[in-house]
Amino acid sequence: MPNQMRDLGLLVVLAVIWSSSFTVIKLGVEVLPPVTLAMLRVVIGALVLGLWLLAKGHRLPREPRVWGTFFLIGLFGNALPFTLINWGEQTIASGLAAIMIAAMPLAALLLGRIFSDEIFNLRRLAGVLVGFGGVVLLIGPQELMGLGDQAVRQSAVAVAAVLYAVAAILVRKLPVARPLEHGTGVLIASALILLPAALLVDRPWTLDYTADALAAAVYLGVFPTALATLLLIVVIASRGVTFLSLNNYLIPIMGVAWGALFLGETVAGEAVIALALIFAGIIIAGIGPGTRVAVLPQPQPYRASRLEP
Repeated sequence: MPNQMRDLGLLVVLAVIWSSSFTVIKLGVEVLPPVTLAMLRVVIGALVLGLWLLAKGHRLPREPRVWGTFFLIGLFGNALPFTLINWGEQTIASGLAAIMIAAMPLAALLLGRIFSDEIFNLRRLAGVLVGFGGVVLLIGPQELMGLGDQAVRQSAVAVAAVLYAVAAILVRKLPVARPLEHGTGVLIASALILLPAALLVDRPWTLDYTADALAAAVYLGVFPTALATLLLIVVIASRGVTFLSLNNYLIPIMGVAWGALFLGETVAGEAVIALALIFAGIIIAGIGPGTRVAVLPQPQPYRASRLEP
């Protein structure tokens, strides 16, 4: 029970962090092209975690197989979805984007059962579906009426949701749960993928950078990228991919909370029902073990995980 409460708390923290990213992305893509914004985000995130790694006296893993996994996670979890979401949010409504991203738990539940050790049963499926229904009700079924107006960009955001699920499954393939080492390695790999792409596609040295756009890139790099990467690795190692993906249901709740706290917006009765459905879905899907191995082995340090004195 203590671990379940800790993991639920981390899930809420992740939702708080990620719920702010959609608004900040909107601000960033007004000036910066999607690939360049994604590149700046992961480069800043890699610098933050890299400096933290050095300060703690740790080293990155050296195994080629581990770095191969880092590059796959960087591609499917950062480079491609960040770019797709940035591109999609240039024209589609944020509410519709949130519904598309909320498809991630469904993808995680199915893919996790096929390619990982995730538990797939009627309880978890019911929880995921109840939570998704709450998201649609909270954001407003009318948002679904916009489906097809920007079909390609909407599909891009939906594909990003599936890619996030694929990346989360790959995180479970890493040999041990070492959040700082793994998070730094993943962001370095992501930066190595996006740097040449941005140089080739956007020619970032020719862009007119504004203070607001740079501030958006810094915020995205530090919080929804660097800090969130550490937390998601902890949650995935402890509770599995499907549980981690349920944070996509909490993100709309945070949007309602920010509006009520800072904008004086009224919380409608439908929103209260929707919030109850979302929490019920998370509880139904989250109780019990998330994987077929209930007790995970204790992480062991890499053979050269610390600097020699």
